[in-house]
Amino acid sequence: MTRTDDDRVAHILEAIDSIERWTATRDHDDLYRSGVIRQLEIIGEASSHLSDTFKSAHPTIPWRSIVGSRIRAAHRYWETEWSQIEQTIAEDLPTLRDALATPVRQIAVENDEGMSLGY
Repeated sequence: MTRTDDDRVAHILEAIDSIERWTATRDHDDLYRSGVIRQLEIIGEASSHLSDTFKSAHPTIPWRSIVGSRIRAAHRYWETEWSQIEQTIAEDLPTLRDALATPVRQIAVENDEGMSLGY
């Protein structure tokens, strides 16, 4: 099954939702931290497979940095500092969610579904 940009944006938004929900409701223990890192990896992986057309249409999103974060978390995990992840959660994820929510709402309107892929 070929994944579309719409699928990948939905994956990114789902990962952001999970992180934000866990941050508000869980103890920030090792399990929480592992889950957050995994969701950040999903965000980076999904971002790396978005089309150039989609990325060009959203030039304010730092795609290279997002993908680079995934590479560091997966392949250079020893360099991962939790304070940087906390900053990403607080500052970057809400901005990314808001930037991607607009295209999702537009897709829903264009498809005349009246909903935005669950968001």
